[in-house]
Amino acid sequence: MYKDRIVELRRVRAGDLVPAPLNWRRHPKAQQDAMKGILDEVGYADAVLARETPRGLELIDGHLRTSLDDEQILPVLVLDLNDEEATKLLLTLDPLAAMAETDNDALASLMADVTFNDDSITAMLESLANEEWLSDLIQQPDATSYTQTVDIPIYHPTGPQPPIEELTDRSTADELIGQIRQAELPPTIERFLMDAAERHVAFNFQRIANYYAHSSPDIQALMERSALVIVDYNQAIENGFVRLKNDIDTAFFEDYPDA
Repeated sequence: MYKDRIVELRRVRAGDLVPAPLNWRRHPKAQQDAMKGILDEVGYADAVLARETPRGLELIDGHLRTSLDDEQILPVLVLDLNDEEATKLLLTLDPLAAMAETDNDALASLMADVTFNDDSITAMLESLANEEWLSDLIQQPDATSYTQTVDIPIYHPTGPQPPIEELTDRSTADELIGQIRQAELPPTIERFLMDAAERHVAFNFQRIANYYAHSSPDIQALMERSALVIVDYNQAIENGFVRLKNDIDTAFFEDYPDA
């Protein structure tokens, strides 16, 4: 029998909960918007996790929900954990959830049957569907071997061209750039760190593909050179994919010449 570490369920004001000092998760604007959307449409249906400490009731899970409104009363499962146990739980909760595999047919059926009013939730689900589709393309044929052979489908646009501001989420990058500017660093290191901060821009590739499909040939050519979408390089570009395979092949065989 496993231990039951839950002491009680308590209702607590969000602003009275203390963030975990070792919390390693960051929540970009797209995730914040999607969370607000589902809370608007459904409400709270899950408890955050916390434990008693000298600093107060310290969070283990639920930092995003807690950050949305200090005055919100939240359901909190209070756990009986020491420092080491709390750290182990903080480190493993999200990775364990991420290890779940997807039944693509069940996911497609579920998404077809449910409609959300909030655009941010729809965008999140579009990204999920696109991510699962991409993972299927690179799936190994068996448990012990890898393959570079993929069957790339033809993408068909699904709606009008999205606004350019919906193609990326810059919230994390812009926050980091602001911190770099405030640090008053030498110009060379500031420029280097600001260039590096751009790596934190999140791209919505499904919307990028839609944008590409409705763009002029000149814009499409520049998007192709930027490798913003993926196509079979032997096909004519058809409704929104671009070449990337040559560069991937070259890099792969440089690293693995005997593959």
